[in-house]
Amino acid sequence: MKLNDKPRQLAVPFASTGDKNNIPDKATQQTKESGNAAYDSGFPPVTMTPISAGGIPPHGKDFNGLMHDITAAIRYVQAGGLYTYNADFAGAIGGYAKDAILAGVSTTAVWLNTIDDNLTDPEGADSAGWVNLLADPLKLFLWQKNNLSDLQNKGTARDNLQVYSQEQTDLKYLAKDQNGSDIP
Repeated sequence: MKLNDKPRQLAVPFASTGDKNNIPDKATQQTKESGNAAYDSGFPPVTMTPISAGGIPPHGKDFNGLMHDITAAIRYVQAGGLYTYNADFAGAIGGYAKDAILAGVSTTAVWLNTIDDNLTDPEGADSAGWVNLLADPLKLFLWQKNNLSDLQNKGTARDNLQVYSQEQTDLKYLAKDQNGSDIP
């Protein structure tokens, strides 16, 4: 896949102003008999049976409801949205997967999950398996306040960033005895 293969971003969820049904998580006898879709079973068999044999067509409002739910979730993620921890959702899926990323309740945390099937709340008393990326636990960030003191090889860092110490600047870039006349 190439970077320019990305699909267009969805600014408006499908059927935002259209007629749509709220699709239930679980089918009931009533939804099955009426031909309504549910997330656990999809469309019931009666909607796949020929009308001449007693079947009924699927409901357009169900299609609109399904497509709306899907495209609304896609739009949220495309817009950079991160979900916060949800105990009901975690329970329904058997826990968050390793490498899942969640927003914190406040803006001071972005949580990385380090274990599979994690049911713990990253901001709860038992936050096992969660790491706050904004606290830089993996030491991935350079902090301006540390002035490179958090690095083992400061010289290499300065060279890579093309930032030099006062001594390096004096030696490499300005011959004081020439009063700056060596600068092009």
